[in-house]
Amino acid sequence: MDNPLPKLITFDGDARSGKGTIVSLVKDYLRDVDHRKVMLIDAGQVFRVLVVMMTEDGIDLDDTGAIDTYLADVRNQERGVRRVKEVYRMTKAERSALFYTPLIGVNSAKVGTRPLSQSFKDGLLRKWLRDARAEGFDTILLDGRALTEVGDALESEGLCNHVLGLFFVCDPVVSAQRTLGLMPKPYLELDDETKKRVDELIEQIKTRNQADRERAIQPVVPPAGAPKYLVSELPAKLPETDSCPYVIIDRSIELPFDTMALPVIRLIKHYLK
Repeated sequence: MDNPLPKLITFDGDARSGKGTIVSLVKDYLRDVDHRKVMLIDAGQVFRVLVVMMTEDGIDLDDTGAIDTYLADVRNQERGVRRVKEVYRMTKAERSALFYTPLIGVNSAKVGTRPLSQSFKDGLLRKWLRDARAEGFDTILLDGRALTEVGDALESEGLCNHVLGLFFVCDPVVSAQRTLGLMPKPYLELDDETKKRVDELIEQIKTRNQADRERAIQPVVPPAGAPKYLVSELPAKLPETDSCPYVIIDRSIELPFDTMALPVIRLIKHYLK
């Protein structure tokens, strides 16, 4: 294969940390301004697609045995690959309505705790990276969960150069209010009914994050030893390291997304030189 290995940047982090919006803005900048051939892979959609498929097929998502049996069926794996490809042809509004509801988020965490779901996802990522190199993509943005281990493994298999790992965090109260369009109004100034909505979403976020941190396979945890910065204080270059550099980015401040993406873009450009 004549094409060079693509450079991989991983976007990892907590539930509702806003990394999905940031990675989309980064993709647009690298493609439209830097004129890179960039591919965005949303690994998290694999689990959401599986949840929708299982729900359609009447699988009890509280039954781990039923989930494992479903994932072990090769026919379902093949259907999953086709379904994920269909998702990329949907509009953003269609994807949001089908895959990004609170219930889908909770159930995708249940599916994500099962070892076979991780194997399914990792196999799909390998195929995507091989296709990306064959098609001449120079930059891969991988958006998902538990990607520290995955990104390094993909590099060790000769599928990419993992040049930067980003892990996003956000205070659950800020995440919930931002999701519901209630920022920057302080939580204490909300009326009781609105507080109830916020509290319900906060609990969902906390439950999801706890489940992800405690799962046996590929737990979602911040990269050990990585420096942590508020997104507005993110430097243009990270401290030197012998391996792929990682950073924890805290989005617990209220800024327009376009503004919030600029420090991230500046950092990424340094590692794509």
